[in-house]
Amino acid sequence: MSALEQLGLLFSQHSELLLAAIAGAVLLAALLAAIAALVRARRLEERYRRLMMGREGLNLEELLIHHGELLQEGQHHRQEVAERLREIERRLQLTVAGVGLVRYNAFRETGSDLSYSLALLDCNLDGVVLTSLFGRDESRCYGKPVQRGCSSHHLSEEESRALEEARRKIDCRNEVPPARGN
Repeated sequence: MSALEQLGLLFSQHSELLLAAIAGAVLLAALLAAIAALVRARRLEERYRRLMMGREGLNLEELLIHHGELLQEGQHHRQEVAERLREIERRLQLTVAGVGLVRYNAFRETGSDLSYSLALLDCNLDGVVLTSLFGRDESRCYGKPVQRGCSSHHLSEEESRALEEARRKIDCRNEVPPARGN
């Protein structure tokens, strides 16, 4: 008898035992796979729980809601700051933005540059020219209004120079970008 025939005879005589052994091996492999899957599932579940719980005992959903509220508060605060900044910029347009000072000797007998003309202008070129004439026996002060860079009163040469100096120094590019929407 050949080896193949002997093997066939062995299988036919012990077929039930052989099928039981194969079924047992398959069952053992399935059991090991199920245990491995359970271990992996528990690890994933633990990682999921750690992910869902924050440091302060809040879960991920609560943390996201809390951070969303903080973000809205921050945006509201930024809008308030932008509005305040625009108001400050509007007010700055009305403050002194250009100053021109010319000192001179108004009277020959005084001997030094004690007289002066001082121009103070805002961003709209509105303001005043103040002049102080200092003499040996007396001193006089004058104020002349300025609107849009011109005075309705006659200006002396020194007052005109002070006004021109103030106009050159004005820098009113204080622009605030508009606030973005939520």
